[in-house]
Amino acid sequence: MSTFFSQNLRFLRSKMSEKTSQEKLAELLKIKKPTLGSYESGRAEPKYADLIALAEFFQVEVDELLKEDLSKRIPGLANKPKLRILATTVSPDNEENIEFVPIRALAGYTASYDDLEFIRELPTFQVPFLAKDRKYRVFPIKGESMLPLQPGSLVFAEYVEDWNSIKDGTICIVVTREDGVVLKKVSNHLADRKVLILNSTNSAYDPYPILGTEIQEIWKFAGYFHNDFPMKYEG
Repeated sequence: MSTFFSQNLRFLRSKMSEKTSQEKLAELLKIKKPTLGSYESGRAEPKYADLIALAEFFQVEVDELLKEDLSKRIPGLANKPKLRILATTVSPDNEENIEFVPIRALAGYTASYDDLEFIRELPTFQVPFLAKDRKYRVFPIKGESMLPLQPGSLVFAEYVEDWNSIKDGTICIVVTREDGVVLKKVSNHLADRKVLILNSTNSAYDPYPILGTEIQEIWKFAGYFHNDFPMKYEG
């Protein structure tokens, strides 16, 4: 139905007078928050009544909401670097928490990674030996594309603000709307070709490119935990 709908919806919410969460906007529009999240992530087409309500709320035409890149209405915006806002939580001692994204929350993370209410619901903990001046999050790994790292491993990852600084061969958690949360070894061509090449350590999986505009977050691999010993000892 729409080329720009989900992109426009995220943009318009970000341009409201205050940093407005999905939950708050859904409340104002009288629609369910998961429904709004699925619209913003592009996982669902809007119901006609919701489309009318959104167009009226943001004072745009339905055709504009569906077919026009509304971000280009602001001069120079398309040429400026995207401002990345990290939703995060702190401990009672005002120290950065390490949030854990459990398996059940992975699907919602790509739609709500910048929603503070969503992030606040994640389990949190502290690890004393990790650097205090960096931000970490823990993600579970599914599938076999990163063998020998076993499915079910919990990956500790460090937030990356400057994507151009990522060196080729760095293993990262890459968050995108289409692929969700994936762990890949990256080849960085953002500066010249506007893409990352995502490589699996399992040779059965082919590398593939992802446009920088499709990336939501990047987290650099910092370590992992798994219940099983990594290999059998044969002595």
